[in-house]
Amino acid sequence: MTSQEGATQKGRERQTRRTRRALLAAADEIFAEGRVPTVAAVAERADVARATAYRYFPTQEALLLDTSYLGDSDPLRSLPALAKEIADPRERLAEAVRRGAAWTLGRETRLRAVLRTSLDPEQGVRRPARRRSYIAELLADVRTQVAPDEYERLAGSVTLLFGIDPIVSLQDNGDVPTERIPDVLAWAAYALVDAALARGSVPAKHR
Repeated sequence: MTSQEGATQKGRERQTRRTRRALLAAADEIFAEGRVPTVAAVAERADVARATAYRYFPTQEALLLDTSYLGDSDPLRSLPALAKEIADPRERLAEAVRRGAAWTLGRETRLRAVLRTSLDPEQGVRRPARRRSYIAELLADVRTQVAPDEYERLAGSVTLLFGIDPIVSLQDNGDVPTERIPDVLAWAAYALVDAALARGSVPAKHR
């Protein structure tokens, strides 16, 4: 590849990133107005040709997934760092769940939209399975203190406390005020870890 070809390729890559950012920014604006964006609406708002927008996001579902999950900039990725900040695993997980709920509530409209599409088998939308990885980091020290089956039950239960799912349940079925949801979920997280630890240490054969 010549230097000119290399410069041309880098220019295209920069343009691709700019276009993508413009489309996602337009989607954020539409969400902020209380509407669920379509690819066509995002293209018009970003002043990008529809054909171009559909190359980036072939369906509305693909657009919704990208506007809901932020990849490397996702603040939820910082939750495992709490393992170094909070020594008590019960307090640590409670704080992680509290922060996760606050973040999710801030993106509730779009996450509910993604949830709806993911529940329709014909849409073929799968939400990223991210919870178990950062839960494992948050509970690393707990894993050494409880039996393997106890840890698996705990980790599985804790996954129910993250994401839009528990918020939908508490708001729609439990009639819990929105401002109380982070504390309610944090309390549940504390109680789950406390219960697992109370069941006793790992038997010698599991050490």
